[in-house]
Amino acid sequence: MAKGPATVSEHNAERTIQAASYGMDWMRQFMEQSLNQTAAMFESFLTNARRTADSFDQQASEARERSMSARNGNALQHSELRTQVHARERAAGSTQLQSEFVSQQAQALAEQSKLLGQSIARGAIEVGKLTSRGFAEVSRRGSEAA
Repeated sequence: MAKGPATVSEHNAERTIQAASYGMDWMRQFMEQSLNQTAAMFESFLTNARRTADSFDQQASEARERSMSARNGNALQHSELRTQVHARERAAGSTQLQSEFVSQQAQALAEQSKLLGQSIARGAIEVGKLTSRGFAEVSRRGSEAA
């Protein structure tokens, strides 16, 4: 059976419509997949940012606690010195007491500074690890998407 020109044209038009429909479906699926991957990467980035902020909060809290502890210890030592100075006011040893007090304060301050520095260093290392893990996760998800 011979096909007429109208039949061939109709057949070609139908195939063109099918190809265009297939192309549009593929493009829509590609765009949806790209948007889903972008949303997942952004969510991962936000999660890592939250973890980093939480780590900073924890380190700030620890530093605040150490500072308050140091202040309380200094106040107690100051009170003890005042009591000793009043008890020995008439004695020539008040200079010695003051010297001992200053020495104790310097030692306490050095120890507190050391502890605070260690705390800050631990916090910086933790933040670095969290940030590194976060970027690795984002990169991994990005490479999986590609």
